[in-house]
Amino acid sequence: MEQKPTAVVSHTRDHHIDNIKGVLIFLVVCGHLISTLQEANSTLAIGVRAFIYFFHMPGFIFMSGYLAKGFPKKQYKGEKLLSYAWLYLLFKDAIDLVHFIFKRPYFEGNSHTMELILIVALICFGIWLLSMIYSRFPKFQPVFILLVIGISLLKVNVFTVGAAPWYLLALVWWHIVLYLTRHMKPKYVLTTAIIFAAVIGYQENVDKFLSLSRTINFMPFFLFGFYMTKERFDQIVNHTSGKKILSAVFILSALLIIPNGRAVQKWLGVFFYGVSPYEKLLKLSDFYYSIAPLTCILWMAVTMLILFGLFALCPKKSTFLAKAGKNTLGIYVFHRLFKDFLIYGGFYSILSRNEYIAVAEVLLMSLLLTIFFKADFWSQIIAKLSAVNGKRFYKREYQN
Repeated sequence: MEQKPTAVVSHTRDHHIDNIKGVLIFLVVCGHLISTLQEANSTLAIGVRAFIYFFHMPGFIFMSGYLAKGFPKKQYKGEKLLSYAWLYLLFKDAIDLVHFIFKRPYFEGNSHTMELILIVALICFGIWLLSMIYSRFPKFQPVFILLVIGISLLKVNVFTVGAAPWYLLALVWWHIVLYLTRHMKPKYVLTTAIIFAAVIGYQENVDKFLSLSRTINFMPFFLFGFYMTKERFDQIVNHTSGKKILSAVFILSALLIIPNGRAVQKWLGVFFYGVSPYEKLLKLSDFYYSIAPLTCILWMAVTMLILFGLFALCPKKSTFLAKAGKNTLGIYVFHRLFKDFLIYGGFYSILSRNEYIAVAEVLLMSLLLTIFFKADFWSQIIAKLSAVNGKRFYKREYQN
């Protein structure tokens, strides 16, 4: 692929892209919420989760790369990276705070519905108030940043990234790679990334440290999105016969994966979760362990076919999903906190004992959370809290 990436220049939003992002963020929410149901050994939940995880993060990451085309050309690149890293710390500490509160002995035993509702309301109000103070009082920002960094460094798990915040830290690494490889030919960068992704599983010590395992495992999808031009993207998803074939691939993959979720997770989970070493494959077969890199590359190829099938199926006109696609970061952060609220509030204990109805209930809750958090109110909070003024580190003549 010799073409250099070109920026997507448009004065109006691309509704097709927003709809794709809207579908993907819904799948992210659904994947997180259905994980707890899977732990109850629901066969259908395991199948649905296996199908979602097979491609949803690669798709989300592909779109992140596709929309990052202007990054190497922008001034103040460090500001963007600092923003991602800062939001990562806030996100991780917020999750730890929720666990700290609800794991107190007081919440064990009897139901505490009213107390839980009150605490959730206070946390939401506190986040909103903090965003207002942080954005309106510049002198408060460095004090708060140093406080959060200090608290984070005191925790033993500060460098271990296993939960949802991993994606924000990975964005930092991926954007650094974009900057370092901006003068290199795309085919060499992408080929190198694929090779690293295919063999990283043999390095057992990488695991969850600084999110490096997932960063390397999913990097080809980010780079593929970055190098994909708008013209090539539109040509693939709009080709008459190709669109039908890709759509059929997506539907067929659902029909194959969902009924066989346990087997798919057993044999391919190490690849699409991106966090487990290949050592686990030794329990299946020594030969399978030896060909793990080839299997990983095959998984990446199949995943891209499934993704473009999804892209072809997504509507091109504005829908309610488009608004969610505009505000994915707010949905990504807040739904993860509310997942814990649902767990501690006993949501999963009141689900139907019929696994089909239970999965439908989780899908409905995922949709409701996606719709609720797609509001500009939540994305504005994230925008305010994640802002880091890095321009002071640049020379005055380069400032706007």
